[in-house]
Amino acid sequence: MKLKHNQKLIIGNWKLNPLTLKEAVRLASKIDPQPLHETVICPPTLFLSSVKYPRLGAQDCFWLNKGAYTGQTSPLALKKLGVKYCLVGHSENRTAGESEEMIQKKVSALLSVKITPVLCVGFGTTVEEDDLEVTDIIKSQLTSALAGIDASKIVVAYEPVWAISSGDPYHHKMATPDHAEKIAMFIKTKFGVKKVLYGGSANSTNALEFLEQPDIDGLLPGGASLLPKDFNQIINMSC
Repeated sequence: MKLKHNQKLIIGNWKLNPLTLKEAVRLASKIDPQPLHETVICPPTLFLSSVKYPRLGAQDCFWLNKGAYTGQTSPLALKKLGVKYCLVGHSENRTAGESEEMIQKKVSALLSVKITPVLCVGFGTTVEEDDLEVTDIIKSQLTSALAGIDASKIVVAYEPVWAISSGDPYHHKMATPDHAEKIAMFIKTKFGVKKVLYGGSANSTNALEFLEQPDIDGLLPGGASLLPKDFNQIINMSC
């Protein structure tokens, strides 16, 4: 599918859902395969080989393609499964101890097998901080993650950690579209990134406000991507 002028990129992060392969296949079958916007679904790695959808993404990877690395996922193996995008540096992984050095290695490894990294930034921010304080944190994260990397080849997802729902995307604090737009503009201007998404409890009620912002190129919904009716509304919104 060729991108239209106003077409956005929507990446649904299923996280550790659903529980069974049967449920995952059923969920994917309910998502519009030819939506208005470029749409990617990221099921758990265990289901990637069986879930059918035109554009698949992975939730994480390792930075080497093979070796004695128990429990890790090879970028090359993801490539052979048809994965087009892969999340890197998600706040949940950073919370578990993922370092900036590890993130940079993953970004580089994904690019080497021609998978587009979706670099998540915004971990460590708080709702009380102003835009300048937020950009300082993001600048530090991007400077580390993009060391030696062509920033024009990656996607950045701004996810203010305080706005990420733990399951219900409709009951959580939200960043404003104006704030998200300012951060997206900063990332593009400062680092030469071509595409910036907003992640942080995006749902069918608030998605359009973010998609209408000129420097926000799409969304990274979590909980809403598990609700086919809501997700289909998001991926078919005119903006």
